[in-house]
Amino acid sequence: MLDSIWNKIKGVAQSRLFPVSIIFFILFFLLIRQIFVLQIIEGQTYKNQSIIRDEKLRYLKSTRGNIYDRNGKLLAYDELSYSVTVEDIGALTTNEEKNSMIYELIQLIEENGDSIISDFSIVQDEGGNLQFTVEGNSLIRFKKDVYSLSNKEKLSTEQANASAQDIYDYIRSDGNGSCCFNISENYSVEDTLKIMSIRFSLFMNRYKSWLPSTVATDLRDKTVAAIKESSAELPGVEIVQETHRVYNDSKYFAHILGYTGTVTADELAELEASGEADKYTQTDQIGKTGLEKEYESYLHGTKGQERLLVNENNKVIDITDREESTAGNDLYITIDADLQKKAYDILEKKIASILCAQINNGMDYGTKGESANNIKIPIYEVYNALIENNVIDIKKLDDENATSTEQSVYQKFLSEEKNALKSIKNVLSSEEKKANKSYGNTMEEYLDYVYSMLKSNKVLLTDSIDINNSVYKDYIADKTSLSRLLKTAIANNWIDLTQLEAGDDFYSTEELYEKLLDYIEKALKQDKSFTKKIYRTMIFSYKLSGREICILLFDQGVLEYDEGQIEKLNSGRVSAYSFLIDQIKKLKITPGQLALEPCSGSAVVTDPSNGEVLALVSYPGYDNNKFANRIDSEYFAYLNESKAYPLMNRPLQQQTAPGSTFKLVSATAALDSGVLQPVERVNSPVAFDKVDKEHPAKCWKTSGSHGHLDVTDAIGVSCNYFFYEMGYRMSLKNGVYKSEKGLKTLEKYAKMFGLGETSGIELYEYEPHISDSDSIRSAIGQGTNNFTPAQLARYITTVANEGTCYNLTIVDKVKDLDGNIILDNEAEIYNKLSISSRIFSLLKSGLYKVVYGPESSISYLFNKLSFTVAGKTGTAQESKSHPNHALFVSFAPYEEPKIAVTVTIPNGYTSTNAATTARDIYKYYFKDTSSNDDDNVSVSGRVAD
Repeated sequence: MLDSIWNKIKGVAQSRLFPVSIIFFILFFLLIRQIFVLQIIEGQTYKNQSIIRDEKLRYLKSTRGNIYDRNGKLLAYDELSYSVTVEDIGALTTNEEKNSMIYELIQLIEENGDSIISDFSIVQDEGGNLQFTVEGNSLIRFKKDVYSLSNKEKLSTEQANASAQDIYDYIRSDGNGSCCFNISENYSVEDTLKIMSIRFSLFMNRYKSWLPSTVATDLRDKTVAAIKESSAELPGVEIVQETHRVYNDSKYFAHILGYTGTVTADELAELEASGEADKYTQTDQIGKTGLEKEYESYLHGTKGQERLLVNENNKVIDITDREESTAGNDLYITIDADLQKKAYDILEKKIASILCAQINNGMDYGTKGESANNIKIPIYEVYNALIENNVIDIKKLDDENATSTEQSVYQKFLSEEKNALKSIKNVLSSEEKKANKSYGNTMEEYLDYVYSMLKSNKVLLTDSIDINNSVYKDYIADKTSLSRLLKTAIANNWIDLTQLEAGDDFYSTEELYEKLLDYIEKALKQDKSFTKKIYRTMIFSYKLSGREICILLFDQGVLEYDEGQIEKLNSGRVSAYSFLIDQIKKLKITPGQLALEPCSGSAVVTDPSNGEVLALVSYPGYDNNKFANRIDSEYFAYLNESKAYPLMNRPLQQQTAPGSTFKLVSATAALDSGVLQPVERVNSPVAFDKVDKEHPAKCWKTSGSHGHLDVTDAIGVSCNYFFYEMGYRMSLKNGVYKSEKGLKTLEKYAKMFGLGETSGIELYEYEPHISDSDSIRSAIGQGTNNFTPAQLARYITTVANEGTCYNLTIVDKVKDLDGNIILDNEAEIYNKLSISSRIFSLLKSGLYKVVYGPESSISYLFNKLSFTVAGKTGTAQESKSHPNHALFVSFAPYEEPKIAVTVTIPNGYTSTNAATTARDIYKYYFKDTSSNDDDNVSVSGRVAD
């Protein structure tokens, strides 16, 4: 049997097919082996390789450089915090799933006290209407992105003209556009906008889906915990560590430091034009205002990067390389932080004391409208200011959690509003042709507001109005009724009928007028400004009491809850007047919150030896932490609506007439041009009538005369007549008065002192204006002279150092990470005055007499100091309905000036109040411990002291 088997094997082996079979067997074995290697041993590797589509770069944010004061005190820095990001990882496929997940995320964030970032370009206003937050090119770019177009030229007319409501409806819809998110109408408008904001951010990253979108920053620990606990229901949501900008003692330095925010498309375009775009990504922070903006190139660090392997769906497969980011450089400024804070506090306290001195427990307005010298503030204006300036939030009065007082006040409002709207409609429905003023002050104010509202809302088309129309002219002249004007407007097509929901149907003039009345009623109900007018009416008609106003301050957390004080108010043991005066004195309620006059001020402290600014105070300040990284929209709205304008950098952006502080320029011009001799004494009566005998320019000293004065005495007593005479002399050409000649001379010398240009400080500043009218009055600082406090500070600094006019600076140096100085800054010399030392000696002698002379009105403020001060007061009148502006420019010590202090208090009544503020700043700086027996407020004074 074995032989048989062996013979068969030999037969097969001898077959011609045997070698071929062996070859096929070997090949088959090799094929099986290779399949095993590919599928089993290296299957995952090849699977990964097969889905890698491309390499991408992801940039790593850098840390921003710190900002320090001149003594190394930290003012601004980056702090690590948690943020939440969203990335489309493809786990959710339908719009419904995505919207639901995002809504759940929003709820988690807000329920734990945090809020989402929203830079979406549509918001809902207080009236419930949708509006754009951008305009111009930014709005066009937004519409282009919404409609997924490659450039703005492809926008159709309909798309280009789309309203905020149109865009909202388009994005919310389930249309065919790639930016249609099919957001259910079950979501409120507010929630829909939040969902849109996040969805739109993801949509804008659709070709870079490996880049996550930041939803919220600086999260509380409990928010982080809540999100992590719900991570299974939140695919693509991650908690990451990032940095956010922090500002220490923010209210004191906000105007100097500014703030940062996410770079915008417009800013990226500007950076691209300047070749800097490669340093930024769309999510980077950039300086928006202040030194953060001006020194952006130094403070902004160098971003890092990591190289990513991504698949065909742009999902990250691996990170193959990483380069760390580098922090920015540190900026040191010339400001002394302690001096800055103390000067701010001193200024705020003085403004509060002026307010308290002028508030009366009644309806007395003092000399308002007749004279600016002694204007009073009724306590009812204080009550109203608390509502008008949003200290009391009227939106909270009808909350479901409103207190009993809030509910009671709101019910009173509803009743008053109903009566007011009914009365307005009755007046507008009347055939009477009576002017608004004939209905009494309250109704006149309401009707005037209706007219302005219709213009503001562009219902009344001002461009279409025939200004020569007799009815229009009569209304403007207050000779006919608003109803007659509006009916005329309808008849003449001055009304935008599309806003009246008239459609394409035909209506008679009467029917259209009825629709207009319906529109007015609806618009007034939604108008916050009109709502405040209702509350004002309630206050001044005694329907809303001062006690209720005070209780609301406790109910809304403006004041810390104090049961004892509340009981005293309710029982009448403490009056609302006494209570509020006490709160203002203690700065529990600040002048900046009330926005009455005065409510603002500035103080600039400089070093005359080098032009460095030691303090640059702007009151009121604000919390720039609420603007850094992202804008707190509610806080921004509050600041933007405030009548105290806290966003204004007052030392650089509030211009006033210089008043008598300008007389140093006039004295210099008169002495240097030769129209006045150093020892010459000029007879100085009251009225200067050499140019206009019917309307002579008058001295502030209306009784008696200053007699014969030399230039130092004239500066010391601030004699207007003396400087009128100087203005007159400088204007004589061949014995004939030519105002233009005098104005040119004054301009020449004003420019020498730096008053022709901005101060040099490295922040945005308004341009100065040297008077171009009436050389006589311009010589005492009137005319059209207009300067910022910083410009006046440079001017007095130049006097203090006797002729070196600096471009003031607030920047000391910049250091890199290793502590090396890469920018060592010094104030540049703007001008060296070619003025004799004798003239400067005369000027400074005059300034000494202002403070210590026998006729000084402020000597009692400075007599006890351990050092001497030289300065010039100034009071500028704006109108007879507003208190005068108070100014004081000065330096100390008189013998060898170390610092110069400039104080401006708009509507501060008299310059004595500014001088008192400067005195207290000097006392702090020189550590003077003398007592103040003179803290009484000056409220009446001369307009040229």
